[in-house]
Amino acid sequence: MKNRGFRVGVVLALSTAVIAILPHTASAQPGIGGGGVDIGGSGNGGANVTVGGGYISAPSGGGGGGGAGNAGGADNAGGSGGGAGASGGGAAAANNGPATLQRRSCSNLRNNCDAAPAAPGIDVPPTPPSMAEIMNTVSMAVTAMQLEKPEMCMTPEPADSPGGRTGLVGREAWMYFCPNGASTRPAQIGPVNRVATAGVVTVTANAVNTGVLVNWGDRSAPTFCAGALLPFTPYTDAVDASPMTPPSGMPSPTCGHRIERSSETEPGGVHNLSVTSNFVVTWTAVWAGGGTSGVMPIPLTSTYQQRIGELQVLVTPN
Repeated sequence: MKNRGFRVGVVLALSTAVIAILPHTASAQPGIGGGGVDIGGSGNGGANVTVGGGYISAPSGGGGGGGAGNAGGADNAGGSGGGAGASGGGAAAANNGPATLQRRSCSNLRNNCDAAPAAPGIDVPPTPPSMAEIMNTVSMAVTAMQLEKPEMCMTPEPADSPGGRTGLVGREAWMYFCPNGASTRPAQIGPVNRVATAGVVTVTANAVNTGVLVNWGDRSAPTFCAGALLPFTPYTDAVDASPMTPPSGMPSPTCGHRIERSSETEPGGVHNLSVTSNFVVTWTAVWAGGGTSGVMPIPLTSTYQQRIGELQVLVTPN
């Protein structure tokens, strides 16, 4: 084109270029070549260039030369010198055939835009574990505690004990952990501590037996015996033989009950007792960048049978 003696030569060279509308990212600017404007690379390719809210991706290999630009002269006001205006990598453009321009749009509302690359030097926080992962690790710690049901001794003795002892209405019943070494270990009376790790989660757990709830089976109200008194006071014959009024021995100072009803009319002729240890597990879970805690009740129940009779007394005048 000529206009009043001025010549303007513009050569636009494009290898394959992809324009996509994405969140604003930038790492380069379009290059300006000799006789015109080139969008390509210097052979590296893949640069992201901000263009009106999106970026131009220049593939590896860059663009080939755009041909020779019109040489500028003294009378060429817009000239930038002669020679080739190519900025690309040469042969790659020749193999790509005619230059094409592909456009793909995206929208943050449709959530179909690629994520912007993370800024250099900024650490991405780790993904926190799910509650299922946390509770699975808590369960591992509780399982490792191997908590046991209470192994209780009592008076009157259980119905299946040697000799088939039978208690009496009006006498004092005692309940305590058997002092044989097995039932007084931490697995039954606490406390127990365990640590479990699974994946990124580490759990520290502590179990305490807060006490036992005794249902005596004679239709009376259950008795709660505090865990602070564990393993309770063992019964001895010396206590039962003490001169008390009534002459049935003294009540247990830690866990006992006055028998109120015979078992003769109950199924099997026995009272069905239940003793429940009320363990409470306090746990704390930690992981990189976070943590949480909680409390979990763990009730463990043992059952027993007592045979209770009633003594009839006939009083006659002298």
